[in-house]
Amino acid sequence: MGYEILEHTADEKFQASGDSLEEAFSEAVKAFSEIVGGMNGQTTYSIEIESESHEALLFDFMDKLIFLQDVNDVVVSHAEDLEIEELEEGYWLTADIWADNIEGSMSVMDVKAPTYSEMYVRFEDGKWRLQVVLDI
Repeated sequence: MGYEILEHTADEKFQASGDSLEEAFSEAVKAFSEIVGGMNGQTTYSIEIESESHEALLFDFMDKLIFLQDVNDVVVSHAEDLEIEELEEGYWLTADIWADNIEGSMSVMDVKAPTYSEMYVRFEDGKWRLQVVLDI
């Protein structure tokens, strides 16, 4: 469905939505990419995350994107083949994350961490909606 970057006094904030939870999480990657300065994505990284709730899954997902950037010196672009499976006691997410190598002239925003402040994952009016605040 889409995403929207929102105003925040000190950090970066966005909302994303989709017809499915997977689509909303994929849109969150696009919002994240716009914030950090992502491009087209030349390299792919497969990720897996297990968390106990939707909010914890979103937090851990954002944290994984930040970790991926920091460890591999890349900037995230977008997600493909993102799947979320409900487990007995939580959720399992797998995805291919596309990223570009950070080169000398690139201007990339340094994101420190996701926060639980103002975070939500909701199903309302037939759509999945989520909101994230990133500490910069």
